[in-house]
This record gives sequence, C-alpha cells and structure tokens, in this order.
Amino acid sequence: MLTWGVVVALAIGVYCQRLVGAIALDPARLGARAQAVVNHIPIAILSAVIALQTLSSNGELTGDARIFGIGTAVLLASRKAPMFVTVVAAAAVTAIVRTLA
Repeated sequence: MLTWGVVVALAIGVYCQRLVGAIALDPARLGARAQAVVNHIPIAILSAVIALQTLSSNGELTGDARIFGIGTAVLLASRKAPMFVTVVAAAAVTAIVRTLA
C-alpha cells in the first residue's frame, strides 16, 4: 500500500524534475513534439500511481468496486464536471457497487 510519505516523495520528485527541466532545457530549442512529451510526464506519473492504487491490493492484481469509481470519475472529468461532483459521484458509485457485490 502506498503511504503518504511515498506520495510526498513522488510529488517532490516530479516538482524537482520539472524544475531541472525548466532550468536546463531551453524551450526554444525543443520542438513542439518534445515539449508536449515533457509537459505530459507529471500526469503520466500521477496516472501510474492511480492505476497502482486502483488495480492492486496486497501486491496482487485485483478487480473490484474501485474500478467503477475511477471510471465514473474519468467520465465526469472528461465532461468537465465540477471536482466536488466528480469526487462525490465516484465515491457513491464505489459504495453502491460494494453494497451490491
């Protein structure tokens, strides 16, 4: 299970990575495609952490109600729903699926 210490360490690592990239790389020298890749690195790391927390339990691959909650959150976020609505709906769907299972 991921602890808050690991989450904070990852956040600091991503921030430092962005900072070093901003200092060391001259954006004018990078092409548009390279800039797009650099800009998407933090979201890729965050997505990996979310996938790890959603799809694993005790080091094993699992499929449970969390998948439906994340799916709901993704759907609502893609439709630009407010954050509060997205979180409450995802929690509600997860709770309903756990109750029915």
